[in-house]
Amino acid sequence: MEKHNQAIAADRVLSVEEGIEVKQSIAAQESLQRWRWMGNYTDPVQAATVANNPPACGPGAVMFSTNGNLIPAWMYY
Repeated sequence: MEKHNQAIAADRVLSVEEGIEVKQSIAAQESLQRWRWMGNYTDPVQAATVANNPPACGPGAVMFSTNGNLIPAWMYY
């Protein structure tokens, strides 16, 4: 898996697969848990799918919002 620079552009829309790959890559590189910007998704189910994939985010460890037709996501892992 390629190393991600952890800087997801604020206007970037990720697929579920991209979000999971980024999340797993970051978690493998860093042991420190903290809030991370995880990009935009096209619906809440996609964002929830990324949050529930390893390393899964626990209760209260996900923040979703709405921005027009996008779902911006922050995850703590």
